Amino acid sequence: MIVAALDRVRVLGRDHPMLREVSLSLRAGERVALVGPNGAGKSTLVRVLLGLTPPAEGTVQRASAGAGYVPQGYAESLFPWFSMLRNVAMPRLVARREDAYDAARALVDRILPGVDPHRRAGRLSGGEKQATALARALASPGNLVIADEPFSAIAASSRERMRRALREELGGRALLLVTHDPGDVAALCERTVRIVDGRTAEARA
Repeated sequence: MIVAALDRVRVLGRDHPMLREVSLSLRAGERVALVGPNGAGKSTLVRVLLGLTPPAEGTVQRASAGAGYVPQGYAESLFPWFSMLRNVAMPRLVARREDAYDAARALVDRILPGVDPHRRAGRLSGGEKQATALARALASPGNLVIADEPFSAIAASSRERMRRALREELGGRALLLVTHDPGDVAALCERTVRIVDGRTAEARA
């Protein structure tokens, strides 16, 4: 089953196309790395899949409601006046899931061990904020998690633990991982899609 897809998508920027002819399909349970140089269009592709950026041309099967998302602007995506726990629980609260806080607490304990879950998000460090955004994405009830450079602010000493948590907490959901790190690809993904100059090409992980 296809959970999200793009077919020959084109997105126009002010001076040049941001995406020229992009095609990508994500199947249920599949774990895909999206790689390429800075400015190639990776984050734009993600935003199209999520319905946040409209394409000028092409066909889009958007990610369904409830997809988890770790944006590059992870800090701005949190509610700074809410606790870390409430931020993580938010996707399941919106979906009216009775287990919202139980699921959030388990994820916080796994991903941010030793951190008080009742601390306000605005008082967390950069790495803690990014870990909170990752936990929130994993708390989402949909069949897909999209993570855009989810470990960029994570200390090197914690990165392997975070990779393991992401891999194990995904369950049967699909993953689209935007990364520059070959270690992330090797640890988490089974297929690699490269984007260069706004165009995609398949490669092997």
